[in-house]
Formats: sequence, C-alpha cells, structure tokens
Amino acid sequence: MKNEHTDDTFLSRWLHNDLTNDELVSFQKTTEYKEYQKIIDATENFNAPNFDKQKVFEKITQKTTDKKVRKLIPNWIYTAAASVVLLLSTVYYLTGSNETFSTSFGEQLALVLPDGSEVLLNSKSSITYKKSDWFDGKRTLELNGEGYFKVKKGATFSVHSINGSVTVLGTQFNVKSNPSYFEVLCYEGKVQVKNNEETAILTKGLSFRKIEKRNSEKGTFSNSKPNWIDGESSFNNTPLQFVLKELEKQYQIKITSTNIDVNTLFTGAFTNKNLNLALQTICAPLAIQFTINDTTVVLSKK
Repeated sequence: MKNEHTDDTFLSRWLHNDLTNDELVSFQKTTEYKEYQKIIDATENFNAPNFDKQKVFEKITQKTTDKKVRKLIPNWIYTAAASVVLLLSTVYYLTGSNETFSTSFGEQLALVLPDGSEVLLNSKSSITYKKSDWFDGKRTLELNGEGYFKVKKGATFSVHSINGSVTVLGTQFNVKSNPSYFEVLCYEGKVQVKNNEETAILTKGLSFRKIEKRNSEKGTFSNSKPNWIDGESSFNNTPLQFVLKELEKQYQIKITSTNIDVNTLFTGAFTNKNLNLALQTICAPLAIQFTINDTTVVLSKK
C-alpha cells in the first residue's frame, strides 16, 4: 500500500497549508518530512540559470549512449521532488511581486482577490497588493480612486490610501480616496476608518467623509449598494469641484469654468452614460450654462 505521506494529493495539501493539525504533527515525525523540507530550503534562493538548449541536449545524448543507469533513489522520491519544485515554482511566481489592477475613463473592473474577497473598481481607479503578503494570510492593499469591497470573513483586511485606511474582518463597504477627498460607506458589518487625525467605527448605513481642510463628517444612507455600480454618480452636499472631477473621469473630458464658484455644494446625481444629460442635471439647478467642444466642456454663469 502506498505511504500516505508520499501521495501527491497529501503533498499538495501540505504545501498549501491545508493539513489538519493531527496530520501535520504526524507528518513532521516522519523521515519523508525531513527530505521534503531540505528540498524546500534548497529552492528558496533558487535562480534558474541561463543555458544553451542545444548544448545540454548534446551532453545528455553523449552521456546516456551505451550506458546503463542504476537507480539509487525510489521512483516516488523523484516524483515527489518534481512535484515540490513545480509547486514551489508556481508559488514563487504567484507571490514574488506586486499585482496592480486599474481602470480607465468610464470603466469598471470586477476582481476576485487571492482570498476570495471581491472588489469592483470605479473609473480611473487602481488597487495594488503584494502577492507574498496574501500568500502569508496578510490581507492588505493600496487603493487609489474608488472601490466597492465584499470581504470574506477571516484575518484582518486592510485598504490603505493616501488619505487613510479602512480595516475590517468581513463586510461590504465603499472607499473613495483622491488627494483631497476621502469617503467610506459601510453597507454590511463593521469597519474601522483611520486617518492622520481620527479613528471612526462604522456599521451598516453609516458613512465617514473628510474633504480637504474641512472638518470630517459622519452621516447615514439607505441604499444597499453604491449608485455608480448601476451607472450613476451621486453626491450629498459635495463641493462642485469634486462633482466635476468625477464627471471628467467618467467621460474622459476636460472641464474649464468662468466665474463659477466650485465650492458651491451640490446634492444630486448624474448618469454615467450620457454626457449632455449629465451636464444638464448638474448645471440646471446651479444656473450654469455649458458648451461641449469635442473633449472639452466650458462652464459659465447664465
């Protein structure tokens, strides 16, 4: 009967930390464990050398001609060693560098993170994380822009940005972070928001916002998910300058203004699918007129 510790399925579960505590303790007492551990230690600093495929083939052909080969190591050792090296090579590839995902103007991108958590990025946004951290169970990433997260329960999950960080154990929340604007909305569970000035705990239906030099604001909301997921950007008492920046990101345009107070507060929403309609929605309540010239929009007072 085949030793369970030499079985490929067992080795794979061991390398992915899927053994039960009893299985691991039992395995660590065997001679096979020591052999495998030596292989792992030897491959940690392994660098694949450059080689000439033709020369290698010629040498192998020359050495194997008219010679008998005597096997000194059982076949299962070769198989196990090959499995370990292959799995470790795969692990190194998956964990050896940073991973970055980003969206362009008017785009959304749905991602599944290494732990199974999900994130949906809004336009002109990006996330970056270090693969090795996630392989070690450290769930942390950098966000620039806006993202909606559905976090699987487990170890601490942290989203860092230029304005602050959000830490959770398992929940749904939205983070919007630009150089002068930081907003977090909790849709499920509980999140901790922390910036250079303060720390806030949010539960379902609560929000936190910090705009430039203004005091931070805590509020409430009732929608079950961010409106931008369904193609609409919404705002609540938001300075017009940030509304216009969002409009630029959604439509890849440049907005210029004449005699417009960009600090005027705007409450409302605009569609992300029709520029002319979006501009009417923003400008009409504020008595602003607009002109569209290719990718440039000029705003002025009526």
